[in-house]
Amino acid sequence: MALGSQFCKICGKSSFEDIAEFRLLPRVTSDCFSFRSGGRLLVCAKCGAAQSPADDQWFGEIREIYSTYNSYHQAGGVEQHVLDPATRALRRRSDVLLERLSELPFVPSQGRVLDVGCGTGGTLKTFSVHGGWRLNGLDQDDRHLPFLTPLANFENLYTCAPEQLNERFDLVTMVHSLEHFPDPLNTLRSLRKSIAPNGRIFVEVPNAAANPFEYLVADHMVHFDPSSLSALATAAGFEVDCIATTWVTKELSLVAKPGGPPIKLSEATPDAAENVVKRVNAQINWLSKFVEDAREASNTGAKRFGLFGTSIAAVWLSNALGDHVSFFVDEDLHRVGRDFMGRPVYSTDQVPDGGVLYLALVPEIAEKVAKRLRDKRLDLRLPPLL
Repeated sequence: MALGSQFCKICGKSSFEDIAEFRLLPRVTSDCFSFRSGGRLLVCAKCGAAQSPADDQWFGEIREIYSTYNSYHQAGGVEQHVLDPATRALRRRSDVLLERLSELPFVPSQGRVLDVGCGTGGTLKTFSVHGGWRLNGLDQDDRHLPFLTPLANFENLYTCAPEQLNERFDLVTMVHSLEHFPDPLNTLRSLRKSIAPNGRIFVEVPNAAANPFEYLVADHMVHFDPSSLSALATAAGFEVDCIATTWVTKELSLVAKPGGPPIKLSEATPDAAENVVKRVNAQINWLSKFVEDAREASNTGAKRFGLFGTSIAAVWLSNALGDHVSFFVDEDLHRVGRDFMGRPVYSTDQVPDGGVLYLALVPEIAEKVAKRLRDKRLDLRLPPLL
C-alpha cells in the first residue's frame, strides 16, 4: 500500500508492505539500551528493501537516542570484539575488517582515509596502528575530537554533511554508519565525488537477512540484505568489487569503486520482492517465539537464569523477560566483571552452579557457541529454529 509521501530509500517507489506485528515489539538502540515499542517496519513492494519510515516519529526518536549516545559502554568504551572466522579468536572488529581489506589487491594500502561516522575513532585507530594512512573523520559534531587528535597522522574531523566535503580521499569507510542515514542513496552519491581516482569505498552494515534482531534497532533507517546493499551502491554510481557475508558474522562487507553516473534502479521481479516480505514476516514472528521460548526456559525452576551476550539481542530479550534474568555471560573479557543492565557479567567459567544459560543468538550461531562450550558442562538452552 502507498504511505503518503514515503518513498523507498533504495528504489524511490512508494508502495510498501507495513509489517503490522512489528509495532507490538519493544525495540533497542544501536548503542545497546532498551527502547519502547511502537516503531514501524516497511518492506518495499517493488524492490524488497526493509526500512523504517522517514517520518516525524523516527526523526524525533533518533534525536532522543543520539542525545545520550554511548558507544561500547558495556566494555568501558573499548570497541566490540567479534569472532574472527579466519582465526577463531575474539578480535576488535576494526582489526578484522582492515585485515580483510588489505588482502584485496585493488584496495589502496596507503593515502588519505575518511571514516564516515567515526565516533570515538575505533576504525581510525586501526588505520593509525597499521601506518601509511593520513586519518580523517566525519561525524555529526566534534564531541569525540579528544579521542581522535592523539592518533598518529590524524588530520581533520569534519562535522559537515557529506555533500559539503570539498576534498578527496583514497579510501572512504563507513563502518556501521550507512544504516543510520535517513537518505542513504544521496549520502553515497555525495561521497562518490570525494573518492580519488583508483580509490574505493568500504561499507560495513548489519545483515538483516541473517539477523532478525537488526529490525529491532530503532535508529537504523534501512535494514540491509546483500541485494539491497548492492542495489543501493549501484544506484549511487558505484561498481561493486565485492560483497561478503563472512568477514564478520551477521554483517555485510561491501567494497566498491566510483563508476559511471548514478542510475535509476529497475524494479525487482514481483516474486523477489514478495519473497523478502515473506522472509521479514517470518523473522518478526520468530522474534515473538524467541521471547516465549526464553520465558519458558526461565521458568524451569532454576535458581538463576542468565543470558549469553551483552549486545542487541541480549538487551532486547532482557527487557522482555524483566526480573527473570539474573546475570549475563560474555566471552569478551573487556565486558566480564562489569555490571550490565544492573546485573553482573560473568565469563563462561563463572556461571553459578545450577544456573541456566540461554543463548540469546540466532540459531545458527547458538549451535556453534553450544558446540564450543560443550566441555564447560553448562545447562545451555538454545533458541527455537528460524
